[in-house]
Amino acid sequence: MAGLFGVLNAGTNGMSAAQAAMQTTSNNISNANTEGYSRQRVNLVTNNPYTLSGVGQLGTGVRMESVTRVVDDYLVKQTFTENASLEKFTQKADVLGQLESVFNEPSETGLNNKLTEFYESWKYLGNNPELTTSKTMVSQQAQTLTDTVSHMGAQLDTLQEGTVQAISKKVLDFNTKVEQLEAINTQIFSVVTKGEMPNTLLDQRDQLVGELSGITSVEVMTDAYQRTFISIEGEEILGANKRQELSVSIGASSGDGTRISTNGSTSKTVESSEAFPAGTLLLQKTAEDGSVQFTELASKSGHISGSQEALVEIDRGIQELNQLVSTVAKAVNLVHSDNGTGIPFFDLGDDPDKVISNFKVNSAITEDPSKIVSGKSLMGQIAGDGTRARAIANIQSAALSYASEEPLTFDADSMKITAQPNGTTTADAYNDIITRVGISKQQADFMMENQNEVVSFLEQRKSSISGVSINEEVVNIMKFQSAFQANAKVLAVTSEMLDTLINRTGV
Repeated sequence: MAGLFGVLNAGTNGMSAAQAAMQTTSNNISNANTEGYSRQRVNLVTNNPYTLSGVGQLGTGVRMESVTRVVDDYLVKQTFTENASLEKFTQKADVLGQLESVFNEPSETGLNNKLTEFYESWKYLGNNPELTTSKTMVSQQAQTLTDTVSHMGAQLDTLQEGTVQAISKKVLDFNTKVEQLEAINTQIFSVVTKGEMPNTLLDQRDQLVGELSGITSVEVMTDAYQRTFISIEGEEILGANKRQELSVSIGASSGDGTRISTNGSTSKTVESSEAFPAGTLLLQKTAEDGSVQFTELASKSGHISGSQEALVEIDRGIQELNQLVSTVAKAVNLVHSDNGTGIPFFDLGDDPDKVISNFKVNSAITEDPSKIVSGKSLMGQIAGDGTRARAIANIQSAALSYASEEPLTFDADSMKITAQPNGTTTADAYNDIITRVGISKQQADFMMENQNEVVSFLEQRKSSISGVSINEEVVNIMKFQSAFQANAKVLAVTSEMLDTLINRTGV
């Protein structure tokens, strides 16, 4: 359309475009501090020109093509991946820090110091076998040692259970977020099929995907309708017409099998042939015959992965401490009872895998410390004989293999425990446990710090692209305001020209 009406139409389009751009800019400023918001941009394109015969094409103004988010999809996915690794090492470092505090070394109240005091009390008894108080000291130091071990055992059990519960809670969060993502997918599909762009829904979708990847490693796929689907190790968790829930094993049942937690509640006990370690991520499936089966899923990153790796360290710490205490107690019992002839000094309980939970001094000795044998003879105390007490004190420096199941042997003639291949002292064995935990914690801290730097860098890049800059938006306001005013002036001038043409010309 040529002439004044063409000018009028171009000015009207220009005002509409400037108004839409102003509204988008205002929306950006309002959401400058909204988490997960990506700044939006109005895409303006030239209207199709009008062809004037003999002259050429005349422009007809501007039109608004779309309002899009300013995002770098590759950068967003990279941020999700690196943040998942950060979550993993952060959680692992946190749990291992708690594990370090349980061992509490070096410390005057730590197990290493209590072991030293225990052996020193035997040495004192060996040098002063005739003193009644020296046997009382041995009994008291032994009770302090067993109390320390039992307390550590209870703390380790609590830490283990708490870590498993943390995994269970994250599984519940994961299932809830997948359900929310499914609802957002439905809304996105409804908007996209109408030819519109659901910018706000896409921001919410990306934020949910980021939270899901922070929980465990997920594989993400986006279809032509901008819907996002989630898989773990090829197992589809959320599809176009499918949603599955994750479960987690939370420990052994009272009988054979494993208790499985789904959505925060214990829903099933799996048979012993299908038992899974506590903290294992599972996917429930229904077989063709109607039976329910659980498939183990590996978590390679995210909060759950960090908790699982920390659980391995906790389990290993419990096992090694159990072996250490069990070996020390068996050695002391072997010497004190003279190869089982007399009474044992320690009571280890009935479960060899839970010695640290049941470890205590023989009740007969706590009730009557005079039953402690300090001399070589079990039948009667020879004045000044502290041979057996010194032999027990020497266990501290004996070369024993604390991780071996090879039975200990005691030579009653030489009053010595036979050294074992690859054996170490009690202090060295305990220090090995502490050192390993410390190294694992140090490595987790190092990886967390490095990963934090990577994530910070990616977040800065993402913010520079998708974040809202108030200064930039203020400049845009001035630009679009000027455009709006200029187009309004065009309309005003055109109106005057039309008035002249219609009312002031003619015959």
